[in-house]
Amino acid sequence: MLLMVISLLVAGVLATATVLAWSSRQALLAETEAEGVVIARLLARSAEFGASVRSDVEDAIGEQMIVEATIVAHLVAIAEGAGLTPREINARLRAIVEETVLDEFWVTDEKGRAYLRNKVEVDFAFSPDPREQPQAHVFWPLLTGERRIVVQEARQREVDTEVFKYVGVAGIDRPRIVQVGYHAKFLEQLGQRVGLTRLVDDLVRGGNLTAIRVVDRDMATLAFSALPGLRELQDLSRTDVARLRTVASEGRTLSAVDGPTLKVMAPIESGELAGGAIVVHVPTDRVQAAILSQAWMATAVAAFVLLGGLLVAIVVAKSFSNPIMSLTETTKRIAGGDLMERVNISARNEIGELAASFNDMTARLQRAMDELRETTAAKERIESELNIAREIQMSMLPKIFPPFPDRHEFDLYAIIIPAREVGGDFYDFFFIDDHHLCITVGDVSGKGVPASLFMAVTKALFRATAGKIASPAGILSQLNGEICRDNDSCTFVTMFCAVVDIRTGQIEYSNGGHNLPFVLGGGGVQPLENTEGMALGIVEGARFGARTIVLRPGDGLLLYTDGITEATDRQGQLFSEQRLQRVLEAPNGGSAETVVRGVIEEVRKFSGGAPQADDITALLIEYFGERRAGGRQGIYST
Repeated sequence: MLLMVISLLVAGVLATATVLAWSSRQALLAETEAEGVVIARLLARSAEFGASVRSDVEDAIGEQMIVEATIVAHLVAIAEGAGLTPREINARLRAIVEETVLDEFWVTDEKGRAYLRNKVEVDFAFSPDPREQPQAHVFWPLLTGERRIVVQEARQREVDTEVFKYVGVAGIDRPRIVQVGYHAKFLEQLGQRVGLTRLVDDLVRGGNLTAIRVVDRDMATLAFSALPGLRELQDLSRTDVARLRTVASEGRTLSAVDGPTLKVMAPIESGELAGGAIVVHVPTDRVQAAILSQAWMATAVAAFVLLGGLLVAIVVAKSFSNPIMSLTETTKRIAGGDLMERVNISARNEIGELAASFNDMTARLQRAMDELRETTAAKERIESELNIAREIQMSMLPKIFPPFPDRHEFDLYAIIIPAREVGGDFYDFFFIDDHHLCITVGDVSGKGVPASLFMAVTKALFRATAGKIASPAGILSQLNGEICRDNDSCTFVTMFCAVVDIRTGQIEYSNGGHNLPFVLGGGGVQPLENTEGMALGIVEGARFGARTIVLRPGDGLLLYTDGITEATDRQGQLFSEQRLQRVLEAPNGGSAETVVRGVIEEVRKFSGGAPQADDITALLIEYFGERRAGGRQGIYST
């Protein structure tokens, strides 16, 4: 036994030394390669950023200058309306230029002459002739009303060598050009600060890299930097050129060990340098040093094992054999389900620690099972409460169809299918008076319990508002004000509201950012024209427009939420408005319920078992007018 133990120990030490050396080399090379890849990719992104930052900054400045020009246009209109003279207005605007970063302003009359300007010594008039004014003629459409805003890129002016950026907007109260100018010297300085050559030099001077090269799509060097004494890397080898072409064309990262250096190559995938590549030279000196250290460590361990192995084997054999037998028997009983069993080993070694771990594991397992039972019970309570909440929410919606059995002028059916136990969609319909039926469908932002609570509040407010105001636009305007008040959660709701005159089929409707309903009739299936209006709860005082259509006997109006059109299949494709329109165009002479359930069935077939992502709601009103007395008519009858 002792000879076998010693032989195994020697073989183990030798094998361990070999494996450690090899694994250490591979691990360090992998770590070095990963660092090189990160640096190369970061440098590629930095190169993309450096190439595009100037244009991005200029775009941002252009957006701000649009605001400035618009403010100037409004100020001039207000000042002239207040009776201020051009001299007074010009003095105020010049004061603004002197106190801000704005450099120039030019405000013209109807003929294009700049009668307000901070450069009073320059008498300038805009012309539409590009030969006469190669730079300024692009602003002439602001005077004719062809354009409202013109943003010109920074460029050298016609009158001098200065680089300026100009933005113009049309006049507010009458035809005119309102132009502001900004000196673009900051953009030139920015280009120098984030230049590619400076970035490469700074990284190499950091000391962790030996060289960096940036090439364009033609493999021409755009920037190169190397540590002193490594200028032989100035030229690319044929192998490196071939690798770089592969990196640039395939968009992937390559790495290769070349002597004491690890070369990492990464593509530049976007920006002005797209199609180019980055080469980073990472030194591998520390890898060699680590391997040498591992070799010395393995030698020391081998000597220690060979000298002390014989004595240790004798002592350890006895100390381990008996506790292991006891531990094995006890663990078998624990594995059999006896969680009250404990391991009684007091040894102060690995076996003792293992025994203590087994005892701790058994106690934790017992506690975990108790907690699992408690968690399961709590989950069942929550599910029960959510089911009750669902029943309460569904009870708030009209669900008895036909809803008005004594009214034969129309047929109406609605359905809602929440994506979770409770949802944020809702619908409602009720008579405002004997001849006017109010219908609505809404969709609250978000899902789950918060959306359901907001839905309940919105529906109650809608009922209360519609009882006072008969106009759909008025209803949405009043309801928007109520929702915006104390809306700390910033929740919003899209709604479509309509009032139907069941005597004539006339429908007055207003839309608050909701999906446009479809009109179904003998003339085909078409979406309603939209009205002015946004989702409720976003902007207090928002305006809502209204339109009117007339349904002929046999026509129908389908209201729905985006849970139908945005339903997805397993490939992530949307059901879409076009597919819904094709479903509605299919011949169907059934009732409103038949049509609605047919649409829901088509959505389910399309989804193919994919999880429902959003609440599904649909409401269809079929108008019969006086024809109802002669028998039930289908939606597509003429």
